[in-house]
Amino acid sequence: MLKQGLVQVYTGKTEQRNLAHIGLSLRATGQNLRTFMMCFLPHPYVDTENKALSFLKPNLVFEQLPITHTPSHGNLSPGDIATINKSFEHVQEMISNGRFDIFILEDINQVVDMGIIPANSIIDLMKKKPSNVELVLTGRNAKDEIIEQADLVTEMVEHKHEEVSWNIDGSNQDGCVGVVTGNGKGKTTYCLGRAMLFAANGIPSTVLQFIKSPQAYGEVIAIEKFPNLEIKSMGEGFILGPSEPSKIHKDAARAAWEACLREIFSLNHRLIVLDEINIATQFNLVHPDRVREMMFLKPRNLHIILSGRNAHTEMKEHASVVFEMREIKHPFNKGIPARRGIEF
Repeated sequence: MLKQGLVQVYTGKTEQRNLAHIGLSLRATGQNLRTFMMCFLPHPYVDTENKALSFLKPNLVFEQLPITHTPSHGNLSPGDIATINKSFEHVQEMISNGRFDIFILEDINQVVDMGIIPANSIIDLMKKKPSNVELVLTGRNAKDEIIEQADLVTEMVEHKHEEVSWNIDGSNQDGCVGVVTGNGKGKTTYCLGRAMLFAANGIPSTVLQFIKSPQAYGEVIAIEKFPNLEIKSMGEGFILGPSEPSKIHKDAARAAWEACLREIFSLNHRLIVLDEINIATQFNLVHPDRVREMMFLKPRNLHIILSGRNAHTEMKEHASVVFEMREIKHPFNKGIPARRGIEF
């Protein structure tokens, strides 16, 4: 059970899906939190999402509404609209019964933007939820009044996206390099979510953590449930402040980079996430030139994600995709510490 539950909003204008809530569900499962996720609108990867989330049972329950047509310009049928409203009422009832710690309402922001559910109904839910329940609202075009009431808000901004390079399910054979950066929350969980979808489709994937030390983070525990997916934590903990990194951090980063190159050229995986590699290059623990060389020399069908704030200019220039997780609100600024199952 969470001691303190907040309201998180993941939004943006891009058509690309933010997968941070998928990764969050993995982390929460590892810390034995119970999550209920409802997908309000159909999307092309919902079957892959359902397959991935099935590995998190019984800690996670996933419900997809029986809506057959992808909405465009609000053209849902009266029956679909009635289904959405009835399902939202069902969620309202469930939030108060204490069965789940986290509620993720996927694409609810779009439902509100389409005028199907009033923003005031969401705000009322935010205010009435139990204090130990986490509420996560996802989807494009979150309303300003909802953002104002939320505790955490991240906007995903698409700076670069080459066509046919970033299929969420890994169906494209030509691998690409993506950069996920920014000062907002959700970078690592986005990468975890993407790796989960690849793995669910039988695509061998791995997450190499450059800064995090080998501790029992939620994702490290829960990932044992997943076939085709692994995490290797090779750092020595977070680097705080502007001071020169210690020798122990430098040695760990050097060893991590060597291990990373072995993984890349082993051909054992088709997706490799270099988690917090951008922090490593920022502090010159790994020279940016080495990363740039790797981007050009990697195997053709290998997907690589470079994550972490302050991504190097050359990494962004040579990547196929660049997403920024932009901080609009963060609970740390209110003095709320990291919470087990949510932040770690």
